[in-house]
Amino acid sequence: MIDSTYVAELGSFAEPGALMAELFRRFPGRAAIGTSGQLSGCALIDMAVKAGVQPRVFTIDTRRLFPETYRLFEELEKRYGIRIERIAPEQKELDPMIRDHGEYLFFDTKAKQELCCRVRKVLPNERALDSLDVWITGLRADQSRSRANVRRLEIISHGPAGRERPVLKVAPLAAWTEEKVRAYLKEHNVPVHKLLTGELLGGWHYESLGCILCTTPISPYEPRRAGRWRWFNSHEDDKKECGLHLPPPKP
Repeated sequence: MIDSTYVAELGSFAEPGALMAELFRRFPGRAAIGTSGQLSGCALIDMAVKAGVQPRVFTIDTRRLFPETYRLFEELEKRYGIRIERIAPEQKELDPMIRDHGEYLFFDTKAKQELCCRVRKVLPNERALDSLDVWITGLRADQSRSRANVRRLEIISHGPAGRERPVLKVAPLAAWTEEKVRAYLKEHNVPVHKLLTGELLGGWHYESLGCILCTTPISPYEPRRAGRWRWFNSHEDDKKECGLHLPPPKP
């Protein structure tokens, strides 16, 4: 049962691998790692396998990911003997959005960018959660100011109004730094996204990856998520999210 008592018990599992082993044992088939191919997600898969479990893993395939992202998923599947479930937006949701706002609506306004992300990412993620009791994510506090207070263990509500149920959202690496994650990946020779492994001319590099049209490299002087939806950048706000990790809107 997912309640505050069980969450408190999970606090005794300090190591990410041990924590995930407990969750996959307790919720067989109903716990999964959600990954978009970022560094933390790759580390979590490796940790789970090393902890003795064959993790369920899913990704949201917006149909606009980098070619390198798809190649990484294939490499992870081959390396760990897993199948990464690809959950894509439904055509019945894409068609009216594109008909009403165009193929590249995300360039127009912040509201239209959020609509595109909702259709291509949030709604598919909600479908993924329909089959889950435990959602394991790669969120870390050092990823942005808006994620500084990310919780390692959190009970969220999922489902239509009146039929909500608890889902345990877990961020095993919440307190890890990127340096620590990279050190783990290197030490254990974990496959990582090719765009996250090197610098471009002038020190430009990729830090956070999403859809291919909405992601650019960042300079050495920019915050981590400056490359996401760059046309909405400002000096005051780095709270740029696709909506997956924001609380649901109030009815």
